[in-house]
Amino acid sequence: MFAAGIPLVSAVLSVAYPAEGQSLPAAEQTYVIGAVEACCTNMPLTVNGASTDVWRTGAFLAMVPVTPGTNTLHLACGTNRLERRFVVAEPPKPGSWKPFKPVESNDDPRLGKPAAWRTRGTLFANRVRPVPDDGDTLHYLPPQFTLRGAEVKGTDWIAVWIGGKIGFMAPATLVKTPLVPVPSADQPAPDPTACFPSAPPRGVPPSAVRILVDPGHGGVDTGARSPHGWCEKDVNLSQARAIRDALKKAGFLVLMTRDDDSFPPLYARPKLAYDEHVDAFISVHHNACRTDRNPREVRHTTTYASNERGLPLAAAVQKRIAAVLPGIKDSGAQTKSLAVCRNPAVPSCLLEVDFINLPEGEEASWDPERQKKVAEAVAQGVLDWMK
Repeated sequence: MFAAGIPLVSAVLSVAYPAEGQSLPAAEQTYVIGAVEACCTNMPLTVNGASTDVWRTGAFLAMVPVTPGTNTLHLACGTNRLERRFVVAEPPKPGSWKPFKPVESNDDPRLGKPAAWRTRGTLFANRVRPVPDDGDTLHYLPPQFTLRGAEVKGTDWIAVWIGGKIGFMAPATLVKTPLVPVPSADQPAPDPTACFPSAPPRGVPPSAVRILVDPGHGGVDTGARSPHGWCEKDVNLSQARAIRDALKKAGFLVLMTRDDDSFPPLYARPKLAYDEHVDAFISVHHNACRTDRNPREVRHTTTYASNERGLPLAAAVQKRIAAVLPGIKDSGAQTKSLAVCRNPAVPSCLLEVDFINLPEGEEASWDPERQKKVAEAVAQGVLDWMK
């Protein structure tokens, strides 16, 4: 219990995660990050009674056991006290999730009557997937493309036919057009990679190569939070500007999806790369882990690609980044289905430079000298990719 007469909340202590009243997924523990004022870094800090180390910047990280329902954090630093309440979800009941049973034939009883459907999203939103909720993509369809489709009863998906094969699309990307003849199930899909090179730009100077740099998040989309409550969107922009400058210094022509605290819509970012016919797209991010993982234990650096077109770029860039971050685990280049990297025509990758939801990662990520080293590594990685 806290001593009577001591303030329950003080500006000396702050918690960035979890937020007051925040709902967390089912878990047995959660990480807690926050900060104490610089004048208090030498004072003992406890979180729910457990002694907690304070980093030299005043940031701290603690792992706290939790139970379903409302949980309360009790923090104490010297005579300063802070309480924080949050809610943890109940674990799912066994058998509550059932996988989607594939639609494998045209006479599946779940299929509604075939009709003509027209795409209404962008090229990158109009994804035909092999299985609903799957991260893979069979085709990308242009806006206003009409194809054969049928509602799948009991689901929120539309079955569509391309090249005689069944795929699935989200209803938000389609509109039924009953006055239009129903297309053939054998209708081929357009090739969105036509007029785009299939290999990196080799044998040309950097001045002939155009690169789009995308600072992740922005505006109302803050991204992850660091112990001091700083937003990922801001460090992404700072690091992206450094990358832009390093690329320009190397001779490349560089565009940015944003150069301020704005939020370009998610699919507008790869669309800009496609419309501008750039040679490469690089999205800049900083990582955070699942609520039940210890950020210090999972800290790593990696670069993602979503297809074979982007993977060589990701591998070349990641090799150089890892070389300038020797104290951080190198998880290499990886494939992951990410909206900004699914561009079928432009080689695209997404950098996860470091974890900002731990004190060491926060400090390093906002360090201008470290940002410069990472930026120069990215520029060199692009040059390696071109070779």
